[in-house]
Amino acid sequence: MSLESQAIAHLESLKKDSNYRSLKRFNFSVSEIFDNSKDSKSSQTPTLFNLASNDYLALARDKDFNQAFLDSKLFKEHCHFSASSSRLLSGNFEIYSHLESHLKSLFCKEALLFNSGYHANIGAISALSALNVLFVADKSIHASHIDGLKNFKPTHFKRFLHNDMESLEKILSANAPLYDAVVVLSEALFSMEGDFTNLKQLVALKEKFSNMYLYIDEAHSIGSVGANGLGLCAKLGLLERIDFIVLTFGKALASVGACILCNATFKDYFINTARALIYSTAIPPINVARTLFGFLHLQDFNMQRKHLNAIATEFRESLKTHLPLEILGDYNIVSLVLGDNARAVQFSTKLLECGYFAPAIKSPTVPRNKALLRFSLCADMESQHLENLVKTLQKIANAN
Repeated sequence: MSLESQAIAHLESLKKDSNYRSLKRFNFSVSEIFDNSKDSKSSQTPTLFNLASNDYLALARDKDFNQAFLDSKLFKEHCHFSASSSRLLSGNFEIYSHLESHLKSLFCKEALLFNSGYHANIGAISALSALNVLFVADKSIHASHIDGLKNFKPTHFKRFLHNDMESLEKILSANAPLYDAVVVLSEALFSMEGDFTNLKQLVALKEKFSNMYLYIDEAHSIGSVGANGLGLCAKLGLLERIDFIVLTFGKALASVGACILCNATFKDYFINTARALIYSTAIPPINVARTLFGFLHLQDFNMQRKHLNAIATEFRESLKTHLPLEILGDYNIVSLVLGDNARAVQFSTKLLECGYFAPAIKSPTVPRNKALLRFSLCADMESQHLENLVKTLQKIANAN
């Protein structure tokens, strides 16, 4: 078969499995003006209530916040739209060091910027894999962690059952003595299940196994979790016990890019070995300035975080009360488990017809027969919007 024929065959198999992806364009409403009583089919590009955004604090669409950035000294002094080079060549603008220094003051760790959370994970993990290390990853770890391990073929890599500390401890007991180091990979707030990692228990295991390092991805918790939005590790007072922390800026912080927090030795090591850093043009300085502006004002959004927690709690409880389905989530990421891909697509399509955008999450993003709808709640949503959503889901479920 020709290369094109092989590609066509693969695409056809995806369609057969209800797992075909395509790029679509929608108009998304601001929560305050959404009205699902309108006929979503009345326009070729309907206005939809967006339940797939990672803009958890609603800062990306906050006109006052955005105008404040445009009026700021940070914007005016660092309005460069391209770094034009890798940081290791001529692209190391002053603003990068400003942001890294500010992050160091907040987290008491060195910070190293990357172009995205994906770049940070594949860069740092693949660099660490060159050492004599065993990686032990939660089974629900993000794809970027897995790609960091697969692309560079580390000799040893094991996975423990999701959030199961007994499963992890068995692996550590059997394998930790065989390696100089064991790096345990987890997310602070898991992107699909929406639950928090058992961070205190992970730290307790670290006390038991002296060669264990903890690598925690705060992609979905930075900005939206904790009194000042500094994430789960800071909220629990465990920053000193975590060796590597990944922060991404394209979600609650409404910017772009990411960083890894670590000690000075590992920062220097990553600068010299993380190919995702070395061989990438740095993100534009204006985006770095935007991220710094976000961190400087992060403590101002405690009301948004309080509201987000309140509506998330109400929504989860309402789903559990009114739907005979498995509901996952500890915070603002709430998942409705539907089983096979086709059923998840069917629910998603029906919601779309009612004015809600909640795309089906299918295998291999989640395990086979665990396809789900993932609802990402944001701070500008109101209880009434979510009550209407639950009623709509009830109707869809009853019709099936």
